[in-house]
Amino acid sequence: MSSSVLVTMPPEVPGPTPEGHLQLFANESADHSTDPPTTNGGNEPSIPDVSNQASSSSFTKANRSWKSTIEDYLSQYNMPCLMFTLIVLGSLAALGHHLYYQGLHDQRVQDPQWPIRFGTAVAFLVKASFVGSVDIAYRQQAWLMVKRRNYKISTLDSVFSACSSPWVFGNAQFLSEAYLAAATALFVWLLPLSAIASPSALSIRNATRVHSTTCDNISMLDFTRENGFNADSEDQERAGMSYWKLDRADQVLTYDQPSGELDRIFKLSVLSLTGPPKPPNPCPSVKSCTYLMDMAAPAYNCQKRSEFGGHNPMAYNRSQLLPTNILYVAYSSIDENPFGRPLGWDTMPDTTPELGVFTEVPSLWIGWLDNSSGHYSSIMECSLYNATTLFDVTFSGDNLSINQTAVNLISPLLPEGSSKAPGDSDYQQFSGYYAASYLFRQFMSGNLTWDSYYHYIDNTDAVQTDWFEPTTGFVLSNDFAATVENRFRDFVISMLSDTRLHSQINSSVPCLVTEDILVWNYAPFWLVLSYSVALGLNTIAIGIGVYCFRKNGCSMNTTFSTFIVTTRSTDLDELAKRQRLGRWPIDKEILDSRVRFGELIIPSDQGNTLPRRVAFAFPDDVRPAIDPKNYL
Repeated sequence: MSSSVLVTMPPEVPGPTPEGHLQLFANESADHSTDPPTTNGGNEPSIPDVSNQASSSSFTKANRSWKSTIEDYLSQYNMPCLMFTLIVLGSLAALGHHLYYQGLHDQRVQDPQWPIRFGTAVAFLVKASFVGSVDIAYRQQAWLMVKRRNYKISTLDSVFSACSSPWVFGNAQFLSEAYLAAATALFVWLLPLSAIASPSALSIRNATRVHSTTCDNISMLDFTRENGFNADSEDQERAGMSYWKLDRADQVLTYDQPSGELDRIFKLSVLSLTGPPKPPNPCPSVKSCTYLMDMAAPAYNCQKRSEFGGHNPMAYNRSQLLPTNILYVAYSSIDENPFGRPLGWDTMPDTTPELGVFTEVPSLWIGWLDNSSGHYSSIMECSLYNATTLFDVTFSGDNLSINQTAVNLISPLLPEGSSKAPGDSDYQQFSGYYAASYLFRQFMSGNLTWDSYYHYIDNTDAVQTDWFEPTTGFVLSNDFAATVENRFRDFVISMLSDTRLHSQINSSVPCLVTEDILVWNYAPFWLVLSYSVALGLNTIAIGIGVYCFRKNGCSMNTTFSTFIVTTRSTDLDELAKRQRLGRWPIDKEILDSRVRFGELIIPSDQGNTLPRRVAFAFPDDVRPAIDPKNYL
């Protein structure tokens, strides 16, 4: 006798998704752990192998439990995790933006475009991250709201499109019935304003920078180059400081007179109304440059004397320095011919060994009356020295400023009792110094005498300077010794500008450069303020999102698939029967209908034959969905 097994299937019930019923049946079968028994040979029910089945079942459950736990976790917390990830990314980008601009502050502008472009790109990243996190929070809030109360469909349109369409803020019902959602959605539209401050936070301004560097083409003087420079030397387009003469029987060159080039630069120096000639600016591309110049050159040292001395052919004495007699007088302590050669050389035979030998360097004697009320008389002797002078030189555009910071008088150019012969290695350098001093002594020599009609009569080239009072001839300077020393110094400095002088060279020296440059200027106030406000609004929205997530019990979204699974109800089918194609605009009857999201109320006549479902439906056909786990 054969036995049969009856398998009862649940009755078919009408519903929108028969697949859901099948799934329900499958779940129930799994929950009851009932498998239909099979027959063994068609007579007795077979007894399953319990041990093998239990072992296989436990392995399958454990495997499914591990995978389902991860999948459930990811599906449930992916939205909160993404929300927090975006706000952290935006915060880090905002901090990086601030630090990047802060690093550029006061730095020289190399590229005026790309730093601002990069900053703007970072600002848009901040904006996009913040907006994305608020948008996720808003989705959680929107779904919680539609679960708690019913809304018109037109209001729901505004709720679910508030982050993408600004026109919904003109819907009065949306603002009055869903004002919390409207406030959160407004954050989405306000947060992009934080990117406005980015371009204005970083600007370019002018700045002055001083830095150390090496300046090239600095004009210097090296008077040792005079030694050995003659008609056979290279660089013949340049000139030495003195001319030479073959007047000895042994054909040795002797000093003759200052060169024409030295005479030219001297006249430009002492007679120029704009000051001595200036060397070319070695750093024209910057605002200014300053360097120290330590120069070995001749210098006058003027000392007060009680009475005139030296070779005094006119027999001047202090008693003659009176307002009604001699106002100014200067002369050389030895006789020289009109070309600047010691007068005794002109009468020596060419076989005389002393021809061309310097045994003395003349001093410059000067007497004058000052411009004070008492017109006091003064006498000084100016002697020529070997010296090193330290100058602080500053070029600023076309302006040259030279400040003498230190003078070291090494020794008299020719100490008493010594001589300088043509055969000496530095004879030509010495002759150049002598030639320069002769031009200066010749310029200073002469006198100013009082005249009852003309006030004074001048017999000196020195009157062409600004040293004397124009109408009386009295010396204006209270320190005439320093005035004379500085004027000779200016003559030596003017040689720096003469590129045709053999002693002039160009060198590279350390210098301080002051230049006007463009630098980045970062004003952090508006950038920090805008990002702080944006972060504050974002934090509020995140707090709302976390609260709504906890109340919803799961992550919510506004994708098409979300609406597919939440709008399957007979109420909506009936409501949308005339607009199944979704044409726009939607009928006013539909828009004015109120629906609510919740658990569908199953008619009592159908009992437990239908699964529990949540969807949008008319308010009377749903009840609150309390525990989301009942519908997962």
